[in-house]
Amino acid sequence: MLISLTRKRIRSIRTTISQAFDIKSRSSRTAIGFQASREGAKIIACHGDVAVEHAVSGDSPFEPFAVPLAALAECEGGRDDSVTIRRDGDNVVLEWRDAGIPQVIRHDLMELPVMPAAVATTTANDPSLLAALSNAVYTADHEPTRYALNCIRLSGDGQVVATDGRQAYIHSGFAFPWEGEVLVPASRVITRTELSKAAFVNVGKSDDWFILHAGAWRVWLKINKDARFPKVDQNVPSANAACSTMHLSDADAVFLAKAIQRLPSNGEFNKPVTVDLNGAVSVRAVEASESKPTEIVLTSSSREGDAIRFSTNREYLARATRLGFRSVHITGQESPACCRDQQRTYLWALLGKAGVVPSDPEATRIESPTSHHTIAISQERNKPMITGKPEHPPKQAESSQAETVSVDSLIESAESVKASLRESTSQVTELIAALKRHRRQSKTLQSALSSIRALQAIDA
Repeated sequence: MLISLTRKRIRSIRTTISQAFDIKSRSSRTAIGFQASREGAKIIACHGDVAVEHAVSGDSPFEPFAVPLAALAECEGGRDDSVTIRRDGDNVVLEWRDAGIPQVIRHDLMELPVMPAAVATTTANDPSLLAALSNAVYTADHEPTRYALNCIRLSGDGQVVATDGRQAYIHSGFAFPWEGEVLVPASRVITRTELSKAAFVNVGKSDDWFILHAGAWRVWLKINKDARFPKVDQNVPSANAACSTMHLSDADAVFLAKAIQRLPSNGEFNKPVTVDLNGAVSVRAVEASESKPTEIVLTSSSREGDAIRFSTNREYLARATRLGFRSVHITGQESPACCRDQQRTYLWALLGKAGVVPSDPEATRIESPTSHHTIAISQERNKPMITGKPEHPPKQAESSQAETVSVDSLIESAESVKASLRESTSQVTELIAALKRHRRQSKTLQSALSSIRALQAIDA
């Protein structure tokens, strides 16, 4: 029997398997098996704590075989040209055309991968489980640690949890057919687009493996039975514990996610920014060598509750907006920031009082684009602003003295400075040339004067 796949699909399969096993080399000798199945054929691979299976079309039974992953890399491509794969005695032959020219490669048979056993029954879940698992993978720490931070916790009550010790993601509302908690590797294969396109998602569990069936793909993740996982739930603030909440408009959230990466950075590991909820909602940062901070003013966002300033890693704040959260709940400068909706919770550790950047009447301010320049502040309490330490009162009110500029005006100013520098450079070049000419003329004049003096001495 021939197995026929397009070069484009082979690339997709090869990159998915490579990501599952964290393989970087295109010349990997990891065995990739081809087996007949009731539906046609399947491609299988198993390495360490992860195994994958991909269903492909086929019309008759065939004897199973295996080739190295490198064989797929040799024939993959970006087009839909067909590749035929067949067994020929003790070899596997792959044939295709490249720009109309026939291509043939042969590989020795390899030992077929040993796959985990299938489970008799699985439980159907909403496809949103794939997004939850992907978000958990992006949250986990991918280096082995004492507290299994490189794992995802799947609870029998339908909860997905991951943390790297600095941030945590919790997603509830799923159906898992077991009791208690299961820890599985945070494998990046779960984040693949090939899985996210699946129309259906089923999950199951054996004694040693968690099984995820998404469309044409099956993924086995080995259960870590000995590791300990942090008690993340104990660190989640209660819903009514917030002293202040930042409410972001959709437009401001999109603007902030992009602009926050362009704020100054002093090169610190945590990439700190200060969020100032005091009248206007602003996010500021300062570079160590700069005397004035730069801040983004979110003109259509608001604060609910107490005025407060807090320091945070900009990556976590930006990620909260990308996850779709529009409200950030704050219980204090030393407590975790928290975002939540009906099924999800995202929280992260703040950076403490020491990193808070105070307001500066001379700060460069950039306003988010909006047709309304008024700041709506709902349910504001008349309490003093929460700060890490007393600040000297500003010389004048910040709203009237701070430099408020738009992005367009900044670009226009930069272009003007650039043009001025070019003109100044041209003038300096001309001045240097004139000075050099003057120096040459001066030397010539001095030489002539010396000659005249010498002649006068002879005449005398």
